[in-house]
Amino acid sequence: MSPVVTLPKNTKGRDFVVGDIHGAFDLLDKALDAVDFDPAKDRLISVGDLIDRGKSSPRCLEYLEKPWFYAVRGNHEDILLKMCNEKTGRLNRAKAAFNVKHNGAGWLLKETPEFRKNLVRAFKKLPLAMEVETDRGTVGFVHAEVPENMDWQEFKRKLRTQDKETVNTALWGRRRAEQGDKTPVAGIGRIFSGHTVSETRALRLGNCFNLDTGAVYREKHPVKAAGCAVTIADIQAAGRAITAPVRGAVNAVTKRPVPKNRPFGRSI
Repeated sequence: MSPVVTLPKNTKGRDFVVGDIHGAFDLLDKALDAVDFDPAKDRLISVGDLIDRGKSSPRCLEYLEKPWFYAVRGNHEDILLKMCNEKTGRLNRAKAAFNVKHNGAGWLLKETPEFRKNLVRAFKKLPLAMEVETDRGTVGFVHAEVPENMDWQEFKRKLRTQDKETVNTALWGRRRAEQGDKTPVAGIGRIFSGHTVSETRALRLGNCFNLDTGAVYREKHPVKAAGCAVTIADIQAAGRAITAPVRGAVNAVTKRPVPKNRPFGRSI
């Protein structure tokens, strides 16, 4: 798979994006029901981290096999690629011990080598970034972030050449979220990402939307983490709708399109 994938405009239905799932696929099922998702014409794009920590992590393959589901690679998918042998399905003992302890990868120990081989094959196909054309311009998707002071076109070029620093930032970067940097990324209408948890609501910084609202914490601790959710949004929804406070177990945004008199990238 190319490091960057461009999807054609969806002329039949709607395009949705979902934040980090981390195995909370039961919540994703509810979110899709909440937005009346139609698999015959709608598409769903994930910003990565399909696995680890959540009880339904194995269901990632179920979703990856659906023709309407697309995903970019998250750091947790990348972690698995580095600790699992594609030919044998065996886990590197030292790396597995670390990731079981620190990254919620214990579920992998219960899976067969054949299943783990299938995971590796599926994750190797995931691009590092994705973009889709819409009536309001190009929308980009990356798991973590675009490097500071880099425009979208340069970002894509460096991903295609496998520039290590750029790839690392795309998978692991937290600078924008931690510093609250609202500087827009040039050359793109808006960007959706995840990786850094923002409880109670999605985070908007410039033209970048972080949709990791802690879905797996809501699944594991429904009372203590009542402010967390799986966030799914129409990629053309109004910014204020996407960042509205979480309601219930899902934060589903579909009803409020971007006002026609306002371009992408503006604060709305």
